[in-house]
Amino acid sequence: MRHLAAIAPLLFVTPLVVIAGLSTTPSGQELPVHPQTPRDARTAEPMPEGTASVSGSVTVAGTGQPARKARVSLSGSGLRRARTVITDETGQFAFVALPAGRYSLSASKAGHVTVRYGQRHPGSGHPGTPIHLADAQKIQVQLQIPRGGVITGTVLDENGEAVPGTQVRVLRYSMQSGLRRLQQAGNGSTDDRGIYRVYGLQPGEYVVAATPRNTTTNLARSETLRALRASISAFGSEEAAAAGVRAELMARALDPTDEAAAGYAPVYYAGTTAPANATTVSVGIGEEKVGIDFSLQLVPVARVEGVVVTATGEPAQNIQVSLVNAGENVPEIGSSSARPDRDGRFRLSGVAPGQYMLVARGTVRAQGRGGRGAAPATTPAGRAAAAVALRAAEAERLWAMTSLFVDGQNISNVALTLQPGMPVSGRLVFEGTSTLPTDLTRVRVMASPADPPGAPRGAASSATGRVDATGRFTINGVVPGRYRISAVGSTQGWTLSSSVVAGQDTLDSPIEVKPNEGVNGVVLTFTDRPTAITGSIVNGRGEPAPDYTIIVYPAEREFWTPGSRRISSQRPGTDGRFAFRNLPPGDYRIAPVLDPEPGTWYDPAFLQQLDATALHFPLAVGEEKVQNLRMR
Repeated sequence: MRHLAAIAPLLFVTPLVVIAGLSTTPSGQELPVHPQTPRDARTAEPMPEGTASVSGSVTVAGTGQPARKARVSLSGSGLRRARTVITDETGQFAFVALPAGRYSLSASKAGHVTVRYGQRHPGSGHPGTPIHLADAQKIQVQLQIPRGGVITGTVLDENGEAVPGTQVRVLRYSMQSGLRRLQQAGNGSTDDRGIYRVYGLQPGEYVVAATPRNTTTNLARSETLRALRASISAFGSEEAAAAGVRAELMARALDPTDEAAAGYAPVYYAGTTAPANATTVSVGIGEEKVGIDFSLQLVPVARVEGVVVTATGEPAQNIQVSLVNAGENVPEIGSSSARPDRDGRFRLSGVAPGQYMLVARGTVRAQGRGGRGAAPATTPAGRAAAAVALRAAEAERLWAMTSLFVDGQNISNVALTLQPGMPVSGRLVFEGTSTLPTDLTRVRVMASPADPPGAPRGAASSATGRVDATGRFTINGVVPGRYRISAVGSTQGWTLSSSVVAGQDTLDSPIEVKPNEGVNGVVLTFTDRPTAITGSIVNGRGEPAPDYTIIVYPAEREFWTPGSRRISSQRPGTDGRFAFRNLPPGDYRIAPVLDPEPGTWYDPAFLQQLDATALHFPLAVGEEKVQNLRMR
């Protein structure tokens, strides 16, 4: 694996442990009922000012010419919001009156690739190096912004004629939580000659897809027969097995008992309808790849139609019906959607052959007391009653889902019966000695979908719930799927440490919400003794070594999962310092790696190779540990 070649040789590590907050602490404090207090009035605050500055120049890589009118952005701990400036005619920029802190600096320009300060390979998309600024420090930097790559070609139909207005999407392979997945990187549209041109691409491996519009799908039977025969005869030997399938689809498309239809399926370069079989296009910095041409493929397409009803058999409204290609999880390709009419009926046309998931989701506003026409809530009792009425009138989340195999024949009378989502309930617990939050109703609990990347998309979607003054909560309307339960909000000085259901921590191992089965007894535990791992990395001369990425991961391989909260990475700042906070207690390992691909650290094979050189250490509740790293 080429991304493992840069694992850094570690000369020695000097561990220093600082124990914080080790006094005995009661667990599971009972939560008193606190009266609600009005939110603090928001007033305009002046922008923080300091005495430091960051200035420099931006040039076009490979030419040395100034990058005029480039956008330079600065963000960091010293600013409440990011600052942006535009380079002048000489490519110069400056940020002044900056407070001390750590900052990220980036530059972008139309037709060029965005760069971040400190990237080893400009335009790679890898993280940059944070700039550490002390009071009155003035730093000058130089950024080189490369021209973006280009992919261009022509889209023709089955007769070799240009197809204007065809959308072409360019997708780039990248690591997401340890899995290599396609992400959209650019798009374009063909002109009257059928020519497209997608520019501004960063270096990498790309899959190119043409997604034609099936505005006219009903074709004459003779033309359909001719086109399908031509399509079958064009198969090479490696596609021989598919010819029989095509012949069957052709026969169904020509069945006089149904409306024959044909259309264009999304096609991937160089001529396949399956992204897994696509030929990748490699693009270097500023490189233009020409001749990435497409011939659209005519295939039998079908209609999928049916009705969405409630459990009482009544038509449903305010519902979205989505048809998702379960076999090809490619962003914005292979999916379609529709809204049912007032009778609950829906129709999806031009559906290419494949395995699909048909999902209906929406909300129905329940009727409750205190709706329109209710007396104004002018007393505390009235406001409390209004709050109860508001909850009663909140929208109820509904769902329905079924799988479909589409083979070119129309599918009619699909019935989707909506069901209410399930409740997920529990309570908040605070373990520590700090003052409890004064208003727990400002905390929001969430059920977040946790399907692994690349899994077929289903009905699962995020849902939020309210917490009452005693710390109890309910998340209503959770549709089936795998979820992590968490909380955000005003918990001054407290950090969420676990989310346990029947002995299972959902932050590490998501729970499954099943149809017609609610989840009770969730315990969200907060602590006032968070963990911290800090330190610095230097080279053999004792100088900061900010080019490395510091990776912390658990010793237990059961936690080597996509998106694990126990795996974290960070680029040290220009001063070589790094910090990891709020990792769960446990046994950990730490290793420096030179410019790894983002997300690679979730790959178990990658972590396994790190084990040979990584430092092992335990991390206890409330412990602050210092790990200083020195490279060869």
